[in-house]
Parts: sequence; structure tokens; C-alpha cells
Amino acid sequence: PIEPSLCIEALGSVHFRRAAAMSTAHYGRAVPLALRRFAQLPCALHSSSPAMAEAAAARGMPGMLRLPMDLPKGVHVVLLLNRRRQIEHCDSWLSVREAWERVLADRGLHREGEMQMYICCLLPRFWPLRWGWRWRMAQWQELLEEEAHTRVHLLSTTAWRKSGFHEQMQIPDDGRAYAMVLRNDGEILWASDDAFKEHLQEKAMVRVVKQECEYRTDEQERLLESSVKDGVLEKGTGATAADDASAAGAGAGAGGALGAAADEAASSLVSAAAAAVVRATSALPPPRN
Repeated sequence: PIEPSLCIEALGSVHFRRAAAMSTAHYGRAVPLALRRFAQLPCALHSSSPAMAEAAAARGMPGMLRLPMDLPKGVHVVLLLNRRRQIEHCDSWLSVREAWERVLADRGLHREGEMQMYICCLLPRFWPLRWGWRWRMAQWQELLEEEAHTRVHLLSTTAWRKSGFHEQMQIPDDGRAYAMVLRNDGEILWASDDAFKEHLQEKAMVRVVKQECEYRTDEQERLLESSVKDGVLEKGTGATAADDASAAGAGAGAGGALGAAADEAASSLVSAAAAAVVRATSALPPPRN
């Protein structure tokens, strides 16, 4: 027999592990972060591609970008940094971004302009600390240019505290870094904190990638079916119109033939009547003087 105290300790340890696992995905909330929407966050562009700079200028906001609505259509990786040393987590998320891009490209599901990475620095309220951040961001920008990371962009924002970003997202504001894989409409496909833990999170990430591929495949099939149906309807409409036109032409031809036959019959009747009148006239006796 097992002692009740050992059972209680075992149950307590299991409950603690489940709570720890749940807090990673839910962050202390009943609704997991993957079922929430990314809150709007205006940011300043520090390192971006010429196309992104042109797009920002076209929106009338040069040098600015609003997460996530101003992102290109598709899925992207967003890394939110609270500490300068958290830049070390970028390497692991660069690998995640490259893996996503490779899988989508191999399956023919990659969209132009997607799977870019945005490193957003949440700047502190105290101005001298911001100077240190800007000095470090200039170094990071030079490093990105040297290594030709054209799909990695450096952002910064001071609006996160005023807008209550963490409160809107319902995530703890305890100084940790957050990484999210999201769509440009704000839907969050994946969310975790700090570096990507391959030995713990690889299977879950593979499952998310698989679900995204299945979603895109189903979407392509739906579009193909709708386009085929539209093509059949257009073809059927064209065939009906052609049939109507041919029927109208046939009717017109028949009407013309009937009209010609009627004219011929009328002319023959007139000729017969004239001949009868001539015969009757010739049969009359000559007039008396």
C-alpha cells in the first residue's frame, strides 16, 4: 500500500508542473495568448528595407510603422525587448523565422513580403536610459547591415507604457522579452517569452507550422473551386447567349422564308384573277351601235 502522504506530494508536484506549463501559454489568464489579438503599437523605424521606407512614406508616416496593421500581408515574427541584453534571444528567433520561410517555400505556400522579423525595443521612460538604448540600437543596425539581414527590421517605441500595452495584451510587465508569430491582422499564432527553447517547444512549433500549411492549402482549394464555378457559370452564360442568338437568327430566317412564300402566293393569286377577268371580258357580246 502507498502512504497517503506520498500520494498528496505526488499530486502536488503534478499540479505544480501543469500550472507552470499553463502559465507559459496563458500568462496567468484563463484565455491563452494565442487566442488574443496583438494590440496596436506605433513604432519608429531604425533599420528597414527601402520598400518598407517607401510604404511608410506613402502612408504619410515617414519613419513610422504601426504594429501589426502596417506589416505586409502574411505571417511575421515580432520580438519585444525590455532589456538591452535580451538582444541575445534574436539568434534563436532568426532560426525560427528561416525555418518557417523554408517550409512555406518548399510547399509553395510562401507569400511575397511575409516572414519578416521585427525587433521592437520598448524604450524606458527615463531619458538618460533612452540614450543608452539608442547608442546600442545604432550598433545593432550596423551589424544587421554588415550581415545583410534584409528581412530583419529594428524598431523602437515609447508609446507602450502610455497606451498600457501589457495591460491590453494581458501579459505580465515584469521585464521579460516576448516573441510572437502573428499575422498582419493581429492574430497570434505563437507566443512565448525570452529565447526559443528548441528542446521544449520544437514539437509545438512544428504543429503550428503544419496547421498554417493546412489552412493555406484549404484556402487555395476553396479559391480554386470558386474560380472554377465562376468559370463554368460564365461559360454557361455565354453558351446560352449564343444559343439565343442562333435561335433568333433561325427565327429571322424562317420568318423571311415565310414572308417570301406569302408574297409569291399573293402574286400568283393576282395573276390568276387577272386572267379570269380577261376571259370573262372576251366572252361578252360586242356592244350594239
